[in-house]
Amino acid sequence: MKSIDIHAHLVPKTLWQAAEAKRDWYGFRHEPGEGLGSFVGNGKRTQFTSPKVRLTPEERLKDMDAQGVDVQVVSIHTPFFGYHLDSTQGRTLAREVNDEIAAMTRQWPTRFAGLATLPVQDVKAAIDELERAVTVLGLKGAELDTIVNGENWDDPRFLPLFKAAEAIRAVLFFHPQPQNNFMMERAARHGLPNSLGVIVEDAILVASVVGSEKALRFLLDEVGVDRVVLGSDWPFVPWHPSPVAWVQGLKSLTADEKEKILSKNLEALLG
Repeated sequence: MKSIDIHAHLVPKTLWQAAEAKRDWYGFRHEPGEGLGSFVGNGKRTQFTSPKVRLTPEERLKDMDAQGVDVQVVSIHTPFFGYHLDSTQGRTLAREVNDEIAAMTRQWPTRFAGLATLPVQDVKAAIDELERAVTVLGLKGAELDTIVNGENWDDPRFLPLFKAAEAIRAVLFFHPQPQNNFMMERAARHGLPNSLGVIVEDAILVASVVGSEKALRFLLDEVGVDRVVLGSDWPFVPWHPSPVAWVQGLKSLTADEKEKILSKNLEALLG
C-alpha cells in the first residue's frame, strides 16, 4: 500500500550555507548553541528539536525508507515564510526556496512532490510566484501561514490569490507556527504552543471562512435543531438588518426549524 506524507518540512540549504559563512539569510542570523543552535529573525528565535533538519535529500530518502514513507510532499519550515520582509526580498526568498524544492522533485519524481512558499505580503507577487511554481516548476500548490502580519485570510485583499489558486487547481496547505503563536506570549511551558496554540490558530483560520448558512446547516445536522438557539451579542456585534431577519431568510432551514431556533427552544429551556 503506497504512503504519501503531505506534511514534511525543508530547512533551505542556502540558510545553512549562510550560517556556515556567518552571513544573514533574509534577516535571519544563526547563533551557535546546543544542538544545531538557533536562528534569530523578525524578533523571534527558532530552535531545532531534530538534527534531521540538516539531512541531504539522499539522507532524507533513507529516513523515509526506514519509516515506510514512499512520497513526501515537501514544504518550507514555517518560521522562514518571510512575510515580514519587503516585497522584493519576500519574492526572492520564495523563488530560491521553491527552486530548491522543485529540484528535489525533478531528481526524484517518484519520491518527492512539493508545495511552494509565497510572498503573500504582496498579493500580486504571491500570485505570480504561485503560477510559476505550479505551471513552470511543477509544484502542487503552496504552504501558507494561518495569519499574515496580523491579518486573517478573510481580508478581501487575499481573494485574488484564492481565485488564482482555484483556477490552476493548486492545493493550499495552511500551517500555523508552533514557535510563533499567541500561546508563546502566555505560557511557553508544557508544550502548550503546539498542543493548544496550534489548534486555536487553526480554529481561527476556519472560523474566518465559515460564518455562513452552510456552516449553520452543518451544526443543525450534527447536534440537532433542538440544541440551537438565537444569541446576538447585542449591542457589540453588528447585524444587517438583524439576527432574526438573517435566520428567517435562510433557505436551507424549514419554517419549523426557524421557529425552534428563534423561540421554541428558548421557551422550553427557560420555562
